Amino acid sequence: MRRWPTRLLVGALVALGSVAVADALRGDRTKVVPRPRTPATVALITRNEPAASGLSGVLYYSNTEDDCRLDGLSLPDLGNAPPPKLRSCRFSLSRDGQAAFPDDAEWSPQGGMYAREDDNMIELGSSASHQALHFPGSAPAFKPDGTFTYVRENEVVEWTTSCPRGSRLFTLPGDNATARCRRIVLSTGDLRRARIGGEGSGPLIPKDLAWLSGTRLVTVVGDAGISGHREHLSVIDGGRVVGATISEFGEGMRVEASPHGNFLTAWYGDSLVTIRDRNGDLVTFPTIPRVRALTWSPDERWTAVATEHSVFVFRTNTEEARVRRLPIKAYELAWR
Repeated sequence: MRRWPTRLLVGALVALGSVAVADALRGDRTKVVPRPRTPATVALITRNEPAASGLSGVLYYSNTEDDCRLDGLSLPDLGNAPPPKLRSCRFSLSRDGQAAFPDDAEWSPQGGMYAREDDNMIELGSSASHQALHFPGSAPAFKPDGTFTYVRENEVVEWTTSCPRGSRLFTLPGDNATARCRRIVLSTGDLRRARIGGEGSGPLIPKDLAWLSGTRLVTVVGDAGISGHREHLSVIDGGRVVGATISEFGEGMRVEASPHGNFLTAWYGDSLVTIRDRNGDLVTFPTIPRVRALTWSPDERWTAVATEHSVFVFRTNTEEARVRRLPIKAYELAWR
């Protein structure tokens, strides 16, 4: 099991190669550079760019220049793309880009279903229906195959149709009376093995999680010790700990996973803590300060990040020096 440093390290610095772009990545002491007068029709891919570069799709964003209205930008031509109707600085978008909620929600990779949490109560429903289930639990998530999981009594459980004899069965409304049962996929024992450091005096609680594959997940584990609340980040595969950070003081860390589960990010509020691959290794990342939102292209070849003043696009985890600046300002991002 590997132990990861908790502070954000940069695998390789990316030279921006342009004074204008470097000034655009401004901190407190750099001057403000006006937005370039580049017409919105200028393509991001140059003529000598490979055809399979992967820079395509629609980048949805909450427009901070229009009271956080949800807008869409088609790539690479930078044309307007119609988004779902919403005005919210933080939003979550369905996998097909047709539905959006304010704040946080988890969407099934298989489409349709969503889950969100409020005060240890989960709402599970469909954007196509006004009906939803409400039940106790926290940290809802979906596996890549659409299997629903959540935290119940400090353990991660899933709803499955593969039920051993004697299981307590239940059905869901509008699901053709398919029998399901609840099964533990991450036990308290697994969590104890994931502990590194800390006082070991309080119960270990999975506070947030995201699935990287059908068996591998990344989870924020909380430990309410005598000296205060601590959290650490663990990647666990089939009950085996792949890697974990040292337990540190803090509360409220959240995790996000890329579309195919090859990358993950950890956040405290709007502050990016770290970005890693599915094995917990640091990835190559440009020196862009104060990132407050990040998303990947559907094929994960590209990454887009938002700062207070700009949105940047670059190749994921490569040594390439080019960082493209988009003519928009955003609080939240989603690439579909």
